[in-house]
Amino acid sequence: MIAAAFRVMWLSLLRDRAALTMAFVLPTVIFAIFAAIFSGAIGDRIRIHLGLADFAGTATTQRLVAALEAEPSLRIERLNVADEAGALRAVRRGEVDVALVLRGDLAAPAGAEPAKAAASQPVLLIESPSRALATPIALGQLQRALNDALPDVVLSRIVADVERSGKIGPDERAFLDEAFAEQRAKKEPFSFTRLVETRTTASGRGNERVSYYAGAIAAVFLLFAAMQGALSLVDEREGGLADRLAAGPGGLPVIVLGKFLFLLGQGMVQAGLIFAAAALLHGVDVSGHWFGWIVTSILVSAMAAGLALAACALSATRQQAHLAATFGVLLLSAVGGSMVPRFLMPPWLQQAGWLTPNAWAIEAYQAALGDGVSAALPAWGVLAALAMAGLAVALAVVGRRRI
Repeated sequence: MIAAAFRVMWLSLLRDRAALTMAFVLPTVIFAIFAAIFSGAIGDRIRIHLGLADFAGTATTQRLVAALEAEPSLRIERLNVADEAGALRAVRRGEVDVALVLRGDLAAPAGAEPAKAAASQPVLLIESPSRALATPIALGQLQRALNDALPDVVLSRIVADVERSGKIGPDERAFLDEAFAEQRAKKEPFSFTRLVETRTTASGRGNERVSYYAGAIAAVFLLFAAMQGALSLVDEREGGLADRLAAGPGGLPVIVLGKFLFLLGQGMVQAGLIFAAAALLHGVDVSGHWFGWIVTSILVSAMAAGLALAACALSATRQQAHLAATFGVLLLSAVGGSMVPRFLMPPWLQQAGWLTPNAWAIEAYQAALGDGVSAALPAWGVLAALAMAGLAVALAVVGRRRI
């Protein structure tokens, strides 16, 4: 009877071309779209559209423009505007995400009065509330360009502040400015630009950023597909077929076991297709972690199958089961990090994410493909517990109700 239930579900899926496409083609397509969106929208691959207008045209502003144009994380567009109002209109109309207007020499003027120096802001940044994320990115890249390409200019403004305080005189400032110019001419780096060393946890074996979304999309689509397959429990009950199946060898619990095995196999195929697309399109490498990937995929598939069968067994009507299959899965996926990474969420929502199966599925894939089997054991334990609990509930409910 287990094999018969498995075969019935397979033939039903095979004969429904639309369902077959939804089960095996759509997850791969959705993953490819999400991976393309989020892999270019997080970290050093964000490329904001920066409008640039150099009204000063001095040596320092030209150096800054050259540094910004050489920055690969920015899409620079020279604005053909005559004044600041023109740059403001360009941002308001959405022609650029944010605009920088260079309206004065970046180097501090010698002997400037304190009030005049404080009011001197040679760079104007124009932002839009609808693209607020672009502002801190633009400011960060501007500061980086100033530190890397114009350290002498940055230090000259600091020295000017010290001069205005009366601690040094014009002769000392001229000496320091000359020393900064000589060091820049020798192309020797300034020590303050090398304060920070960056290290990454990336292994270098593949695109680890995209591997996160492969696991995230696998979790949500395995849940969706399992819920759709488990709806046959409700259809059989409402159509009267369950009464005839209950009279067979083993009764309805055996039918549930057959459905569970089918949904587990279907989930493995879906996970394989998603990660195959990740490997072909984005270079995700799972070759060194085959055992971890297989175990994780089995457990995630079993978790989805067990929870789906439990939800449909507990549903009194098809409408209830359909709500669980749509709104329930969407809610779990949103909170669990399948749609947006959890580190971008508020702290309380990040903690709430651990109450969802999606978060543990993502954690299992990340650990198994990153740190190895030992790191994935806690997540594997949670997924196995969820799978067994879901299957046990489904078996208990159908045994009591006789569906």
